[in-house]
Amino acid sequence: MISLKMKLNQKGVTLFELLISIIVGSIVISMLMSILAMSVKAKATLDSTNKMLNESYIISETIQHNIFNLGPQQIELIEDSATQTVIHITHLYDITTDTNNVIVRDYGAPNPITDVLVYDKVTEEITYNGVLLHSNNVNITVGSSIELISIDSATCDLAVEACEEGIIKLTLFISIELDNGGIVNPRKFVTTIII
Repeated sequence: MISLKMKLNQKGVTLFELLISIIVGSIVISMLMSILAMSVKAKATLDSTNKMLNESYIISETIQHNIFNLGPQQIELIEDSATQTVIHITHLYDITTDTNNVIVRDYGAPNPITDVLVYDKVTEEITYNGVLLHSNNVNITVGSSIELISIDSATCDLAVEACEEGIIKLTLFISIELDNGGIVNPRKFVTTIII
């Protein structure tokens, strides 16, 4: 009978062993929880950065697509004030051939097609022909600008006249407004579009 009791006692766990296993398990669980918390934070940061990058890409690609779809022959800075920047991109003529099959400009269209690019600095919105180019929860913050730059100011200076060619430079500080009301710090994105 004594040998039977000895075998039962040898199979059990002492209080000290149980305490050690609980401590080790707690340490492992706390390390896993901190890794999980860091992963969630890193994912949130990456998601907001990707959202800002995507918004920057959508804005610049939409402007570029609309400009090249129009086939502009003239670009003009209409207004660059403290409240807004307005740029007109105009399609004045088509290309055709005359009676001698020489390629010429056809100014037959009575009303040239003009697209309007507006950066409203007060409402922090960029529109192209009245259509908002970014999501409602995206803010184009202070420091952002849309510039119209002459390619050769000796030939044509966009600061004083309309030109056949130029560069639109977008410098955007984009911030995202989160669902919980928080705002992600703005990041800078720069794009140039050559016309």
